[in-house]
Amino acid sequence: MELGGNSKFFTIEYIMFRGLNENLLDDKGRVAFPLEFRQALQADSFVLTLSLYEPCLVGMRISDFEAQAEKVRKLPASNPAVMEFKRVVIASSSVVSIDKSGRVAIPKELRNYAGLEREILWAGIIDQIELWSKKRWNERNQKRLENKVELEALRKTLEDFGL
Repeated sequence: MELGGNSKFFTIEYIMFRGLNENLLDDKGRVAFPLEFRQALQADSFVLTLSLYEPCLVGMRISDFEAQAEKVRKLPASNPAVMEFKRVVIASSSVVSIDKSGRVAIPKELRNYAGLEREILWAGIIDQIELWSKKRWNERNQKRLENKVELEALRKTLEDFGL
């Protein structure tokens, strides 16, 4: 882009969360935050909230959450889907910090929603992080693999996207 004879280049930085990381939740509701995710996050805090679609938690950068909230703010409050999103995702959100030991304290209300007990699983899904009960994660995957009709529909949809 040229502005008044000066060349300016803009770099868009993309983050990527990927991989699975199993860990243990302690008695105080704290869990180690994967080093790879912390490096991609490039911050010591992030937003953790309920998933609207799955029995898990979703983590994202604070700036990404704020951008999402700004989009929602512009939508009509009279729309039931918008209000449900506000109640589930926005109202339940919490900024969590990574302590000096690399742990995150998960608020009790969020732990209860996701069924987090002792064994948990962090899942990096490109621009967000999911936090699952290991039991629920395994049940979900088993159910997915057993349902051949849904699996074929999934394959077809992804194939249509070129994946």
